[in-house]
Amino acid sequence: MSEQTPSKVMITGANGFIGNSLMRYYQQQGIEVVGVDLRGNGGAGDGGAGDEGTIVEGDIGNPESIAELLSQCDVIIHTAALVSNALSDADMWRVNVQATANLIAAAEKYNVRRFVQLSSIVAYGNSAAGELCEDHPVHADGGSYVLTKLASEHAVLAAHAKGNIEIVIIRPGDVYGPGSRPWLILPLEAILKGQFMLPEKGEGFFRPTYIDDLIRGIALAVAAPAANGEIFNLSCQGYMSSKDFFSHHYSWLNKKGPMLVSTRLAMIAAAVATKLADLTGGVNEATTATVAQLSTKSWFSIEKAQRILGWAPEVSFEEGMERSKQWATEQGLLKK
Repeated sequence: MSEQTPSKVMITGANGFIGNSLMRYYQQQGIEVVGVDLRGNGGAGDGGAGDEGTIVEGDIGNPESIAELLSQCDVIIHTAALVSNALSDADMWRVNVQATANLIAAAEKYNVRRFVQLSSIVAYGNSAAGELCEDHPVHADGGSYVLTKLASEHAVLAAHAKGNIEIVIIRPGDVYGPGSRPWLILPLEAILKGQFMLPEKGEGFFRPTYIDDLIRGIALAVAAPAANGEIFNLSCQGYMSSKDFFSHHYSWLNKKGPMLVSTRLAMIAAAVATKLADLTGGVNEATTATVAQLSTKSWFSIEKAQRILGWAPEVSFEEGMERSKQWATEQGLLKK
């Protein structure tokens, strides 16, 4: 079957790294797109209907507040989520799971054709090792973020089982590029403060996936009839060490590093930092769950995405890092 171009796409989490990149992509393709986020860009007054590039203020946990938009869209790409290892279990559950369940139920009600869920490779768990394909068992051994990503997948699959809506689940690799908070902004800030270290002595596996490649893969999953009901890894070919990935950040700052420590020492440091943050009212994202994630020894098969979607990464790592460096320079993130 040939591709099915969507008539109007709704993107949740449209102010985020992936969501905003998707907004730009569909605008460039000339496909009508509307974003939804907790903070709009001025289109909320008239509901934003028909305005290309509009981000409407809305709460996906209460999807009836955007009922008019739901009735107009044939595809939803759900990127909205709390991506954190530091927030409360209750908040993570409310946003990542309950809001997803509410949204896909509303999508069914308003006859949205296809619902694309952005999940994560963390669904496989931190203890999984080797090359993992999509039918590898999932494992919630990584804190609230991992657990809620698994539970949100379940909500989507349960809706699909009723037969009223098409679904696709995307598990991206370690997505980097201009605007990436976890793999660009936060590491650079931590390095400048002398607070960045790598567990597993830097030998944990990193799976760098450039943002433009991910967006192209999502668009293919939106349009391919054969993608209905499927889960796809969208990652790089193979892996590199976390030391090799983050050495670029140090080079950009003309600093020596990274600082390499044992996983045990990193776990102790993370626990202490989290305790201090709790006592002072701060937030520490370098938690023990983050340490475990950076210590993993797994990578991801992309054979299924190649076979069904015709997708493979196109941006070389060297080119992706050069674009990232240029953006970081423009944003003033490389000032010593």
